Amino acid sequence: MRTFTGGISLSPPLKMLKEKLMIEQDDLLCFSPTMVFIPLAQHIGAPVEPLVSVGDYVKQGQVIAEADAFVSAKVHASVSGTIVDIVDWPNQNNGEGTTIIIENDFKFSNDFLPSAFDWSEATNKEILAKIQAGGIAGKGGATFPTHVKFSVDDTKKIHTLILNGSECEPFLRSDAFLMQKEAQQIITGAKIAQKLLADPKILIGIEDDKPQAIKAMTAASADDDTIEVVTVPTVYPTGGEKQLVELLTDQEVPLGGLTADIGIVLINVATSFALADAVCFNKPLIERYTTVTGDVKNPCIVKNPLGTLAGELIDFAGGFQGAPSKLILGGPMMGKAVNTLKVPVTKGSNGVIVFNEETDWLYKENPCIRCNKCVEACPMRLMPMEIDQYYRAGDYQKCEDLLAEACINCGACTFVCPAKRSLAANITAAKSKVAQLQEEAKESA
Repeated sequence: MRTFTGGISLSPPLKMLKEKLMIEQDDLLCFSPTMVFIPLAQHIGAPVEPLVSVGDYVKQGQVIAEADAFVSAKVHASVSGTIVDIVDWPNQNNGEGTTIIIENDFKFSNDFLPSAFDWSEATNKEILAKIQAGGIAGKGGATFPTHVKFSVDDTKKIHTLILNGSECEPFLRSDAFLMQKEAQQIITGAKIAQKLLADPKILIGIEDDKPQAIKAMTAASADDDTIEVVTVPTVYPTGGEKQLVELLTDQEVPLGGLTADIGIVLINVATSFALADAVCFNKPLIERYTTVTGDVKNPCIVKNPLGTLAGELIDFAGGFQGAPSKLILGGPMMGKAVNTLKVPVTKGSNGVIVFNEETDWLYKENPCIRCNKCVEACPMRLMPMEIDQYYRAGDYQKCEDLLAEACINCGACTFVCPAKRSLAANITAAKSKVAQLQEEAKESA
């Protein structure tokens, strides 16, 4: 089986923890709270502005915020009910952002209907308008507006569309469960995307620890010889954009470039599902599958409206198991530790993970021992310990020379470091400093 540069296999302690937290679930669990807290900042691009006021009644799926800019994504009501407030509310960056609070009337009144729209006969412009109206953004974490991603420059010939079903973050199973339950709709989304890109071949990458998802996706695409389901190794970060491209096509994305520069477009399987929702059912992006796991009593995968608070999902999963120590939104490697249970799930959220005081290992940082493990693990061929050293010394020019901006923030370097140094966090900070240097250089030019 082909692999990519660098990466890490799970060490024995993490393998045991993964087995402990493995979710065995056949039935879909659904949860809808009494209130949803919908942040306006859920995407990359221009910020949106509220279209509603306190006291307004909204239907499920109604647009409640949008921007005039092309690179943006509309925000919709995830439940029907009354707008009770528009306030600054805790977000995933441990800050606050404008948030629309809706009191759920549990009537779920909406205008979703199977569309008479025949996408196979429609123009690309008509299809993209549907995707834009649905507020679809990447559900793999990047939250880039999907209608923008598929508005590819005519000069770029796309030969391959990749669906990312690897879900390489430990403990997360949201995408795997979605593939098991909704394989046919994911394939429909892929075929719509294929039409938008002038009929490239489709490769679907799924890690080998997800046999049920592989079986379901293979069966759903069996009659289409333009689609190939490819089993990829369970090595982190297989799901990284550049790593999956290298793994499936043996091509490398140039530094500072895009996958489209080498004829490839990549989307998450959950994004493909949402794309089909928007085009075939006029249903905007208002819900997602969320893995709730870690030190909770009943780890599970939940279908919930966007704007559901992390704390309410934990309660739905039976509450804390032991004294909670850390709460992460996303995966344990690239997710964000948050300081409150009041943070809502958004378009890019795929997990809520709790660690208690027993599980949350605390390590004291020690001096670098020059073992080179971080270099071996880095999928971008960087030298994490060197970038870390120069960042701590304040030499940001040297960080730029060492290509700190190429870091994909996967966290593999920190994971393997025997000295428990905060390599990933410092390299992320170094990237910010390098960006400042480059901006200053432009202004002075």
